[in-house]
Amino acid sequence: MALMDASVEQYRGSAYRVGYLQGKKIDDSLISKVSLLENKHLQLDKVKQFFRQFAPHIMDEISGLADALGMKTEKAVALFGGYGVPEVQGMGCSSVVNSRFAVRNYDFSPDIYDQRFMLIQPKECYASVGHSLHVIGRHEGVNEKGLFVAFHFVSKDRAKEGLTASMGVRMVLDCCQSTKEAIKMLKQLPHSWNYNFSLGDKNGHTAVVEISPYGIKVRENESTLRCTNHYQHKDLVSQNKVDYTESNNRISYMKEKNMEELSGREVFDWFKSIDSPMFYRDYNNLFGTLHTFAYIYDTDLVLTSLLGGQTLEIDWKDWLEGSNVKASFLTGNLVQVGSQSVGGNHEG
Repeated sequence: MALMDASVEQYRGSAYRVGYLQGKKIDDSLISKVSLLENKHLQLDKVKQFFRQFAPHIMDEISGLADALGMKTEKAVALFGGYGVPEVQGMGCSSVVNSRFAVRNYDFSPDIYDQRFMLIQPKECYASVGHSLHVIGRHEGVNEKGLFVAFHFVSKDRAKEGLTASMGVRMVLDCCQSTKEAIKMLKQLPHSWNYNFSLGDKNGHTAVVEISPYGIKVRENESTLRCTNHYQHKDLVSQNKVDYTESNNRISYMKEKNMEELSGREVFDWFKSIDSPMFYRDYNNLFGTLHTFAYIYDTDLVLTSLLGGQTLEIDWKDWLEGSNVKASFLTGNLVQVGSQSVGGNHEG
């Protein structure tokens, strides 16, 4: 049976210790995946100065990784720093955020996937939980202040040197306690590609930050915000790819579901169901659902599952107070899901 696992990893302590302990667990297969994003033209001093300005603890975590892996700091920054001009294209993903819950699907290829679900509580920044991307980065997550953030690929039009979206998510989780603060940070950071970032906080402030070479626009203060892989702000719609039909279809599916009348768990179950129009199976073309993640605001409940797998439930408040999750792995089922496409054209 073709199963796909993801380790559940939990780290507390200094940022250096968090990095070092991760490095002791990382294997060569993950290093090989991350090498696709290696910055071949790294200017180490420039990257160090960037992190000193916005998130100095990130360099401590990278140093811990380097020491555990027996790797020079420059090599570790090139691999894990999330700074440069990425060469690996696209990810499909969908999210819905309102004052009660945030739910998202991540769609890509299992061949380019960390297979790590992370809970970290560094001393130097906010604790957070989410799926790892390129080791230090995150696909999405929620932090100890109840701030949710996820990224959504739009295009690599006019790509330039800057942060990967996964590192942008990580820095928001580490450094921001509200949607307002996250918007401010995302506007200040240099972004390499064009992405949407969906946001929601404990106060019910939801937003989507749409980042393009033509500027940054923010959609906010709607009762429910839906986000996929194209721009919806009126000032950026003309900058979308020629064909974003499938991305737009997913917005329509979410609107038709009338999620304002559903609970967060009901929406999560709908996103993760292999029979849902939100679930994609075109893994051979980099567009298959790999995981579903949700945060329920009023109960501090985190939910996640891999493709076709069982749901892991985490009492986020309990974990923050020191109670570790008992699960060591998440398991998904590629046989059950299959590999056929159910969505046609995609933007992943």
